[in-house]
Amino acid sequence: MYDTNAVYQTLEAHFPNAEIVIPPKDNTFADEIHHSKRMSNLIGCFALGIIGWQSVRQYGKRNISETAMQRYKKIVGNTLHCRKIENQSKEMLLGCSILNRFTQLGMPNSYRVA
Repeated sequence: MYDTNAVYQTLEAHFPNAEIVIPPKDNTFADEIHHSKRMSNLIGCFALGIIGWQSVRQYGKRNISETAMQRYKKIVGNTLHCRKIENQSKEMLLGCSILNRFTQLGMPNSYRVA
């Protein structure tokens, strides 16, 4: 689980200006030992509800990147085949161009049923 003080401290140490958007665990309670950004997420969830907090913080945007990585792995593969870093970067660029070409050819139309 990512909702720990250690994760917040590490993220703040490496990215001090970043807005950390991690939903709190269900059994988390407010006290002084929690990280300040973690507390603001917790208070926001209690005030707005989890769905309201997610829409305000645009939490669903991460799903877009996860879906893109899933498509990449399904089409290109889970592992890189080259051993050298230079060749791996070229392999990744080639995989991205293949994925972009598939996207240009057309994405399937999906419709909500219920």
